[in-house]
Amino acid sequence: MESNFDDTRLFDYTDAELIEHIASLPHLHNFSNIIPLSSKYLAKGYAENELEDVVRATTFASQLGVHVPFIQRIVRGDDSLYCIMDRVSGTTLDIAWPDLGWMTSLRLAFQLRSVINCLRSAVSASAGSLATGKCRSFFLEDSFGLPPRAKPSEVDGFLNFWVNFVTPRQEIKKTPADHSMCPKPALPYTRSFVFTHHDLAPRNIILDRKNQLWLIDWDCAGFYPRFFEHAGMFNFIPSEWTKFALWRWNVFAWIASGFYNKERWWLEIIRSRFMRFRTARRFNMKANGYAAAAARVDSDL
Repeated sequence: MESNFDDTRLFDYTDAELIEHIASLPHLHNFSNIIPLSSKYLAKGYAENELEDVVRATTFASQLGVHVPFIQRIVRGDDSLYCIMDRVSGTTLDIAWPDLGWMTSLRLAFQLRSVINCLRSAVSASAGSLATGKCRSFFLEDSFGLPPRAKPSEVDGFLNFWVNFVTPRQEIKKTPADHSMCPKPALPYTRSFVFTHHDLAPRNIILDRKNQLWLIDWDCAGFYPRFFEHAGMFNFIPSEWTKFALWRWNVFAWIASGFYNKERWWLEIIRSRFMRFRTARRFNMKANGYAAAAARVDSDL
């Protein structure tokens, strides 16, 4: 079935009619939940428990002066939920980056630095998304996660648990006293959290025709430690980039988000450990240890 979606009738269509248009159109390559409707609008599908956080984050970023796609309408179907938003005209940096020169790269780095500083001007005493407080960070995703609006001590406990983790066998052998205190904290003590896009991969930054940067995909946004933004800039780096393009991106990320190489290195190790041993924190949780805070209970405790 072909779609004859009409931009000028966006607010005249019923939800059912828009769902029908969305169902008849192809999704973007590699993004099954993103459907271009026209040259002006696209639809992006969300789960019910994600939508409010995304809308709040996008709206808040816009209020801070950040270039973001404007959400025009929310559409509900029987088993589907979509945001209809503006389609930003430009090229994502995963495509544009290899052809940019040094001067342009540096100019864009300082532009993004200004944007990130705007985001970081908003602080919170608790971590997580803006509406529900859920911690959707890909650096906090073991089997149990963290509770909504996690405190600084809870985020620190999670991260430093995985910094010090060796094997499940060693966790089993620990006494309650061992579980009560972190042996070697490796990451800086968190006092508060800053508003963070959290997924500034090249594919989520659009360069428009006026050389202005637009940030898209606010699905993971929330309040997190400052260094999370820097670490998130190294996700989904195109494999075909040359060493020179990669080196320019490193400099770009340092200027834009700060020099957090040590912290990024630790976050990569932490993620690799809990992806392999997803339930290893259960022994600390059972002992009500320093890393016991969790969003999900362990049925085996």
